[in-house]
Amino acid sequence: MVMRRRRGTAKPRWGWSGVAPLTQLSSTEIDLETLLPGHQNPIEQIALALCDLGGRYHRYLHQVELGPTRAERMAALRLLLDQLGLLSSRLNGLPEHLQMWLSTQLVFRSRPIDRRADPFEAYSEDEEAVQLVAEATTHYRRMLAASDERVIGDLGGAVEKAMELFSALDTTTAGALAIDAEWPLPEIAESVKSDLVGVAMVCTRIERPRWRVEQTLDRLEQQKGPERFESLQWLVWQLCELYRRETGRPVTNSAMSKDEYTHKPQSPAGRFVLAAVKALQPSEPWRREADHCVERRARVLNDFVIERAVLYAMRAYVSHHSSRSGRRGRWKRGRVTL
Repeated sequence: MVMRRRRGTAKPRWGWSGVAPLTQLSSTEIDLETLLPGHQNPIEQIALALCDLGGRYHRYLHQVELGPTRAERMAALRLLLDQLGLLSSRLNGLPEHLQMWLSTQLVFRSRPIDRRADPFEAYSEDEEAVQLVAEATTHYRRMLAASDERVIGDLGGAVEKAMELFSALDTTTAGALAIDAEWPLPEIAESVKSDLVGVAMVCTRIERPRWRVEQTLDRLEQQKGPERFESLQWLVWQLCELYRRETGRPVTNSAMSKDEYTHKPQSPAGRFVLAAVKALQPSEPWRREADHCVERRARVLNDFVIERAVLYAMRAYVSHHSSRSGRRGRWKRGRVTL
């Protein structure tokens, strides 16, 4: 399966963390009195709410749009999958007397398999199993004969490399492995000798991370097209909710101005949302920071891109909320249906 996978040219983005502080914004450049007619709360309170939304938007930008690309994540997972395959082959290829020796080191230190564990707990147990193999091959292999010590040393090198790759995964990919991927229940064959139960349990637990990596890699490889502006859509929907609460008016979306189509929102709600989104965009110094200056991405949030993205995000918002209320299509002028 590994050999059939396509290989890209991207390099993994090791060690990237999605942890980011909540940016504290001081003010906005929006004419709230004009864009929010009949608002329910004082302007100062609305401005504070906008600043909070802007801070969260900046954090989400860092975590989603400016995190590792799909190509970088797939490159890391391919290397990890190859390493886990090497580790499994070296474990399964141990001579029986070395399997018995390793099983003795592991059997009393491994936790029993918990079939009721949630995905995150199971992921932690699998990582712990790899850690136990690393400790056994590091601390106890000097008790062996020279030839056996060399074989166990090769196994230890494969384990340490696998642990290194796991710990260096970006937080987005690590989270997907731990939470999003499905995982099979560990099964130990009844034919396994009692002296080899420790090794069998570890092998089973190492196969589960391989399963998770393959699943996550398959999902990423199946995704096509440019990555979406998920953070911007979140901000647009939050601003639509703010407009509806403050004005008591429904959110509508239109790109028509003087009977001509434009590429940006023209409805009252659309003008407010677009003005707020532009005012809450990150500053130029923020964009130049090392974690945010991603030259390989062709996506640039200039005015044209923002205006179109806001228009489409509002279209999705209006469609979603009109379907929930039972409304279908546009209201027809001059007709009342009872």
